[in-house]
Amino acid sequence: MADNDTLMAYLVPRLTGGVEDAATEALAYILNKSAGARRALDDLLRQDGFAIEPIARVRTQVSCEDGCIPDMAGYDQDGRTRLLVESKFWAAFGDGQVRQYARHLDQPGPAVLLIIGPEVRRQTLWTEAKRQMSEVGELEDIGSSMGANRARVNGTEPGDSQLHLMIVSWIGLLDLVAAKAGDAAVLEDVRQLRGLVQRQDEEGFLPIHPADLGADQARRMVWYNQIVDDVVLARGVANDWMNTKGVSSGGGKDGYTRYFRFSGIDPAFGLGVSYSRWAKSDDIPLWMGAWDPTEINIEEIGGKLSVILQDNWIPIYLKTGVEYDAVLDDVAAQLKRIGEVVRESLG
Repeated sequence: MADNDTLMAYLVPRLTGGVEDAATEALAYILNKSAGARRALDDLLRQDGFAIEPIARVRTQVSCEDGCIPDMAGYDQDGRTRLLVESKFWAAFGDGQVRQYARHLDQPGPAVLLIIGPEVRRQTLWTEAKRQMSEVGELEDIGSSMGANRARVNGTEPGDSQLHLMIVSWIGLLDLVAAKAGDAAVLEDVRQLRGLVQRQDEEGFLPIHPADLGADQARRMVWYNQIVDDVVLARGVANDWMNTKGVSSGGGKDGYTRYFRFSGIDPAFGLGVSYSRWAKSDDIPLWMGAWDPTEINIEEIGGKLSVILQDNWIPIYLKTGVEYDAVLDDVAAQLKRIGEVVRESLG
């Protein structure tokens, strides 16, 4: 079963727009239910000798006198607030939200303002959180450990350095909790929440960086489509080991695909740029699949090729650091090898 294929991952986005709230409630449930889960949280908060009191219980949506509502608060054995949590998936921080929350942590004594967000947003969230927190006091970066970033907030009064700002990814925190939970029921709860988190990570909007807007990005996308056309037409059809009779090409919201047949083989295949598969694989924009998956056993072909399929599509790898003709030749060689395996599988 895929990491994101859980009942919670399926139901929550369909039943509520408040996915962040649902995830926070689930995390609070796990922490209050499991002493092992709380120990994992304590290990994260108390690293590097930071002597924060153990978190005995947590509550969600706690209203402050000034109207702010942190997503979750953690209390020590004496009921003092030692932890405030801001949960994020794709929403932005409110203006002054971080510094406002920080002022509600009980002093004196060690306390942490913890931000939980997607790994792909960790750096941008961390930068904005530090910017807002710098209005509370001078920040001293402590570094990164256990998958988290940490900074000490140094104010003007003695003891202020006992306030720490931290950020950790959802997956990073849940992995720590799973390692300490022990109980099978708690582990299943963690798996359910992890599925929701993973799906949000895969489907959410990524922060736009200036480099993403450069013209070279657009040129690259045009060339990926061109590779598809040139491999099929200039390498395959022109050299008689492919044909495009009775098939077409086209684009949609997931990319661009050109269909073809290997010469002498009836089932048709598609070669194309797939944005969704590319997003899940990190570095593979081109994929090949069957026009009609019922005509041929793609899983068997993938096994013979020793590649990991995605939705029954075969990854096509692109050579880097070489000229265009070398890229085309290499892709053509991969497709020829696939064609050989297809022939073998069809007998």
